[in-house]
Amino acid sequence: MSLNWRELELILSELPLENSYIQKVTEHSIHSFTLSMYSQSDKAWLLYFEIATPDARVVRTSHMRSKASTAQRFTQYMRAHLVGRKITAVRQLPFDRAFIMDAENSEGKVRIVVRLFSGIGANVIITDEDFRILELMYRRPQRGEEKGNILELEERTDEGGQTFSVRPWSGDSFNAFIDKEGSEKARDEKIEDLVRRLEEKRDREIAALSDRLRRQEERMRTTEDFYEKKAYADILAGSIHMLSKGMDSITLDDYRTGGRITISLDPRLSPNENLERLYERYRKDKRAYEMAKEDAELTKAEMERTRARYETLLSEKQGDKMQKEADKPSDRRHQDDGRAGVRLTVQGFDIIIGRNARENDEILRHDTRGSDIWMHTRDTSGAYVIIKSKKGKTVPLPVLLDAASLAIHYSKAKKNGKADLYYTEVKYLRRAKDGKKGLVIPTQERNLFAVLDEKRVKELLS
Repeated sequence: MSLNWRELELILSELPLENSYIQKVTEHSIHSFTLSMYSQSDKAWLLYFEIATPDARVVRTSHMRSKASTAQRFTQYMRAHLVGRKITAVRQLPFDRAFIMDAENSEGKVRIVVRLFSGIGANVIITDEDFRILELMYRRPQRGEEKGNILELEERTDEGGQTFSVRPWSGDSFNAFIDKEGSEKARDEKIEDLVRRLEEKRDREIAALSDRLRRQEERMRTTEDFYEKKAYADILAGSIHMLSKGMDSITLDDYRTGGRITISLDPRLSPNENLERLYERYRKDKRAYEMAKEDAELTKAEMERTRARYETLLSEKQGDKMQKEADKPSDRRHQDDGRAGVRLTVQGFDIIIGRNARENDEILRHDTRGSDIWMHTRDTSGAYVIIKSKKGKTVPLPVLLDAASLAIHYSKAKKNGKADLYYTEVKYLRRAKDGKKGLVIPTQERNLFAVLDEKRVKELLS
């Protein structure tokens, strides 16, 4: 609740304004600022202004509120023209929520007119000694309140048919009471705002995770029949003698059902090449299904952790923790947002993992620079792991070892739990002539032997 004129009168009577110096101006928002004051009697003290809000007030405060990231024009003017001045006189306008402070230095006198009105009348206006406007907190052209104009003061002769009184209060001073009341209300409102922001952020993150899970489950559905492809390949292997080049299909007995099945063939391929193609489709779908299943399990776990984290924050309602989380950007590591590969950060280094030929090729084409580190298991098919370079920094050994574990995890060497790897800068890769998509040949490579740390991999991926 804003101050009425009698409460403002009491506030001003308690303040050591006369003979105090303005030492500093701190902006908090477009509606509020604090003057750091100094007087012989009270030494350093703070005067808080809140203008054009339902809780408009001027009050001596015990704490400095958070500083705004950028200073408004009016704040810059106050810093340039008010700091160092001494308050020589203070006068409240009769029956009104407005007062005038005279501030002097060697250059002369300025007047600071403060109005705690409702609506467009609310303002802080700096004028010269003759009330010519020098600067304003809010420009009000419709009221003639612009730089260079003479400020017209309207002084009341009575309360206007209403009777005002000071609200019940307790404590050492009315200033301390109002400051505490305002601080508590501001704190409660801040908590409410943080709750709203955190709920919105939680819902966005859960929605993103749900969308990622949907796509992972869709990949599982499109590849879950990989055993069917293996069965076709096994049936074809048992009848390989019946095939010949040029055939586009063959109908064979299905040992599983006792019926007959027709298997499509590529007439350009030999019988063994057609057979290998079927097995390769089986292996490819099996790998894709297993990766999608593993990713889906990680996403479900991440959703549970996300819900639990926000539930704790919202139930404890600790302002500092809530503010930190609300201000922190949503974690987009590992997010399936249409970009190729798995993406995460280790000790400040971004890592991208391409899990198949398409992702490997896309990452090399669109997400790498010559100074980035490329890593791959030696003599074993698997993921390309890219460590994004940072100017002036060498990739530390722990990051290399984490990248190595990820490379092993996403390779056929995973079952062995260890592997030889090699790594080099992307600029030393060359594409294999007429090779498969994404296939590259490294030069100037360095060798690395690593043991798979499954526990660490789970930490990184979750």
